[in-house]
Amino acid sequence: MSSSKDQEQAIKQSKETFAYKFWQEFQEERGAIQKSMNELSQKSRSSIPLLCEGLLQRISVLEKKTTDASIFLPSYDQRQSILQIRALIEDLNTKKAELAPKSKFSFKSRKATGSTEKSMTVESNKIVNSGLDVVTPNNKIPITNSLNQNFQTVTLNYKQNCYISVNSYLTNLEEPGEKVMDFQISNLDHCIVNLVSSNVTIGAIHIKGLKDTIIMSGPVRSSILIHDCERCVFLIGCHQFRMHTSRQMTIYLHTTSHPIIEDCNNILFAPYTLSVPSLGNMFEVKAIF
Repeated sequence: MSSSKDQEQAIKQSKETFAYKFWQEFQEERGAIQKSMNELSQKSRSSIPLLCEGLLQRISVLEKKTTDASIFLPSYDQRQSILQIRALIEDLNTKKAELAPKSKFSFKSRKATGSTEKSMTVESNKIVNSGLDVVTPNNKIPITNSLNQNFQTVTLNYKQNCYISVNSYLTNLEEPGEKVMDFQISNLDHCIVNLVSSNVTIGAIHIKGLKDTIIMSGPVRSSILIHDCERCVFLIGCHQFRMHTSRQMTIYLHTTSHPIIEDCNNILFAPYTLSVPSLGNMFEVKAIF
């Protein structure tokens, strides 16, 4: 009995040591990135785009390390890490706009062809039954506010046979300023998640442990990270796409950088062809990468 308790205590201490070490390294790198951003104003304007791209890559690496470490981190540390990463990205976007203003760019969103719509319908019918529950504000999605009142982190987890629309959970839309949301989506089974909204800009999406689920999303400013999913259909447009340890997936994808796919099998890819009202306008966003 004592041996078992000693082992549990050792595991606990190991996790605490790992979390402490990660937090130290995270803060060191975050501070170094912030310092480099603060020094951008001293650089030549012609070098700003390349420097910003390098800084974004460093932030992306930090974001991936945070996701990989999430199983060891306390929930508070996870939230703080996510918020600090988003703050870095927002600061980088602001500085890039100030120092190297660019014209608007657009993702080219093509209308779905008949064959594509048919294939999507077939996939949807495999996944969705007629008994879906609509998640309403009476069963609210957890939302975490940051210091920026226009930025929120939304957590969707542990739901089955549900239809979830982000528009059902938008609050304070009368307040001025752009609404930016990050999404943490995990452990959904036989669900449809509709993240398409002209009232929201999506910063990033982290997805883990989904089965037989459809996700539809408008343009995502930063990254989409997917882990441990099975038999899902995703319609997504983003800057960076990473998928790990997933199988039997159908991905309708638009991305402005090279996708990263590791330890996956039976993955089908097709062009992003979601067709909904005003989607074209939503893809006309400011260049931020």
